[in-house]
Amino acid sequence: MRAISRLGACAALAFFAAGCATTPHRRRPPAPVPKLAKAAIRIAKSYLPEEEGRRVPPADCSEFVQKVFAEDGIKLPRTSREMSRAGRPLAAASELRMGDLVFFSGSKISRTVGHVGIYVNNGIFIHLPDVGEVRMESLYSDYFRKRYLTARRVIE
Repeated sequence: MRAISRLGACAALAFFAAGCATTPHRRRPPAPVPKLAKAAIRIAKSYLPEEEGRRVPPADCSEFVQKVFAEDGIKLPRTSREMSRAGRPLAAASELRMGDLVFFSGSKISRTVGHVGIYVNNGIFIHLPDVGEVRMESLYSDYFRKRYLTARRVIE
């Protein structure tokens, strides 16, 4: 009888130990990036100063974003504030995917949208901060981290 209870205890211990064994947590692979999003980034990068045959940038950030997406057949509102209501809102910056719109307050830190850019990847976005000057910058720089407000997905 004692041998059976010992065997039962060993089996129970083995069962519980197996359940507690550390198994690597598997994250779902990210969804594939839509072709339209890749195309939008390619178009946006064609406005960078170092690009050969560079395009002439428009007058402001929202016109830049609007023109980039229009080339892919996606119609966006004219102003960054109106764009911040287009598409689907993202719950967190960790959900950002290539081609998403990122919104910031203007030069003064506030809760009012005043600037828009296009998310590229790995914390980098492309935007038009000054007339005639398209740049790629980090969302994590002090300046943009303090001014980040929200993001929207317009390409599903």
